[in-house]
Amino acid sequence: MGKEVELTVEELKNKRIGVVFSSGFFGFFAHAGCLKALEELGIKPVGYAGTSSGAIAAAFAAAGLNAERISAILFNLRKQDFWDPEPWYKTAVSALKLFRGSLGYLEGERFRNLLERNLPVRQFHELTTPCVIVGANITKKRREVFTAGSISDAVQASGTIPWTFKMKKIGDDYFLDGGLIDKAPLDALRAHVPVDVILVHYIASHDLTENSNSFLLKKFSPQRAYGLAISIARHEHYQAQKKLAEQQGVMVIELKPDLPPVTPDSLQKGREAFNISHKYVLEYFHY
Repeated sequence: MGKEVELTVEELKNKRIGVVFSSGFFGFFAHAGCLKALEELGIKPVGYAGTSSGAIAAAFAAAGLNAERISAILFNLRKQDFWDPEPWYKTAVSALKLFRGSLGYLEGERFRNLLERNLPVRQFHELTTPCVIVGANITKKRREVFTAGSISDAVQASGTIPWTFKMKKIGDDYFLDGGLIDKAPLDALRAHVPVDVILVHYIASHDLTENSNSFLLKKFSPQRAYGLAISIARHEHYQAQKKLAEQQGVMVIELKPDLPPVTPDSLQKGREAFNISHKYVLEYFHY
């Protein structure tokens, strides 16, 4: 379970609480379970932040959707709701060019439509609670913090998994998954929302939980090692943000459940991830 919270739930209710949802492949199921637990505990965040799958959960919560509504959306999710590959001949042409100029495989239109169908508002200024979303601006080579404009654009930019989805274009800039450069955006939240406490629902990268040299036992070991190095960098960056927040007087509470992997072909495991996270958060706060 990890370190127990130093404040009671009643004491937390008197604090300005921000919630950060980390990136994590299809982790929005678990994030929704966390939201359900927070609702049952009576904890009302003053702001949300997220990257990648965490951006989806943050946007839905900030838009005023309760956990029951969010979970209903997710539990009814089917692969075809977001899986819209480009025509095969385009992929073949890209392959002949060694993918020079390719933006990715899935068009992303179904993903965007899914967001717009379910978000009750379209613009950040219409949200019931402040929300901060982070993406990787590939054009300008920097972290992009979204707090204004189109919510679906920001969420789609933050959730653009490399190779899987085509890079999201906003204006003249191309974007990739925000989780690549900011696993759990504590700094971004604190820069835009005054908070006393940050609850971080953190989904650990799977390769960081494996045995030390397990990458050597897998196919494409050098690529596995490269991916592991990225995971290490992201985790270290998060740890630095956590340390700075605590040094500046903000309490950081980490919620880190042990979750089953969920993929586009195993969406049925999402309910299990939801239930595990829900139970974990309640038990963490001795509820």
